[in-house]
Amino acid sequence: MSTSQADTRDDHDGAATAPPVRGVRTFTIVWCGQFVAVTSLTVLNFAAAFYFYDKYPLPWLGIMFALPFIPFLVSSPFSGSFIDRWGVKRALLVSNIGGILLAASLVVPFLTGDFSVWHAFAVIMIVPILKSLLLPAIETSVTLLVPKRHIGRANGTRMLVNGLGAVLGPIAAGLLINAIGLGGIGLLVAVLLALAVLTVAAVRIPLATRQDAADSPARSSLAAFKEAWDQIKVRHGMVALMVFFGVVSFGIGFVEVLLPGLVLAFAPETSLAAVLAVGALGMTLTGVAMTIWGGPRRRVNGMLGWTLLFAAAMVLGGLRPNIVLIAVAAFVFLGTTSIIIGSFHTVLNTKVEPELLGRVMALKNVVYAGLLMLGNVTAGVLSGALQPLVGEDQVRSRVVAALVGDGGNRGFALLMLAAGVVVALCTLYAYRHRRLNGLEDALPDVTPEDLAGVTPADPARR
Repeated sequence: MSTSQADTRDDHDGAATAPPVRGVRTFTIVWCGQFVAVTSLTVLNFAAAFYFYDKYPLPWLGIMFALPFIPFLVSSPFSGSFIDRWGVKRALLVSNIGGILLAASLVVPFLTGDFSVWHAFAVIMIVPILKSLLLPAIETSVTLLVPKRHIGRANGTRMLVNGLGAVLGPIAAGLLINAIGLGGIGLLVAVLLALAVLTVAAVRIPLATRQDAADSPARSSLAAFKEAWDQIKVRHGMVALMVFFGVVSFGIGFVEVLLPGLVLAFAPETSLAAVLAVGALGMTLTGVAMTIWGGPRRRVNGMLGWTLLFAAAMVLGGLRPNIVLIAVAAFVFLGTTSIIIGSFHTVLNTKVEPELLGRVMALKNVVYAGLLMLGNVTAGVLSGALQPLVGEDQVRSRVVAALVGDGGNRGFALLMLAAGVVVALCTLYAYRHRRLNGLEDALPDVTPEDLAGVTPADPARR
């Protein structure tokens, strides 16, 4: 493997300059701007979906929330290759400026009365493409900007963005679309994204350079993306780590579909909103905790331990039709999610060479989105098949009633409980997987600090 190091060039213009300032302060500037960018794009996406809800029946709303997975998955390999080839700064600028153009394009047709559902459809399809570039660029910037000892804390802030975005995105979209309409939201988002562009322009983000000819611009993006997968395959335990992350992603997708039906089977919509708010609060608080704490010292073992609690929350949520019980389960479930994913990011930030990190983070996003979507579909299919067997108005089997309580539509609860048991069993198996457990000892850290003046060993020997 070739030498990798933090380049001393600003990746915006490529001119030779003094070494860029690295540290928490620089990352904080980027993070603040991109928090605004991520939240703004989330608001725009939700607003477009809500616009569909006003025009079409409820099933269309579900389709509009599921459809963005497709462009996100298709564009991610190209986005990861773009980041590694052209740099994090260019990737952030392209994503932010693309968002400005998309948001601004909504203003004129809305004001002239020419606005149609196809404009909203374009938003729903293009925002995921912009996010497929934006999210791995932010994640890659952690390695390039943050001192190694603070990487765990920086990933805590990344999960804080997720928690706050989950809370603020749909709430802000619902309020703003009634107050100023989709065109007004487009104008507001364009202004906010312009501020995000200014924060990126104000800092220097180093390039992760590669000194061999194999990284020629003539290579296709897909070939470059495949190289990242090839490098993952030969690294001790990395494939197992990705598979385990896929299991967690599948569990998240499963709960996303089951939770609304689980609550609405015996409680009003306001109770569902309260449960979701408590869950988002859990994710936000653990994001803050990780920002202060930095996460487990042994990242992989920490992931496994917190995943057992994650699985226990799934089981807890299915035990009885009780709002308080389900709210506690949601708090623990989403709270542990922050620590699990944050720890996973830290492993990637420290164990993957910087010049491959954009593609590896994009690969991680493909795993996450793909398994999340599979979890959504599987939960939907199984719940539809299981509900008549368990009972629509009350549970037919005494054994099942003893497990999940009696009441209507408890098939959702039985599925969630079973999924929690499966995730727990997968986690216990992962504890016994030597390559996964030994990953942190077998692979050296390869942050820019570790690689300064050092030529890493061939990855196949690690």
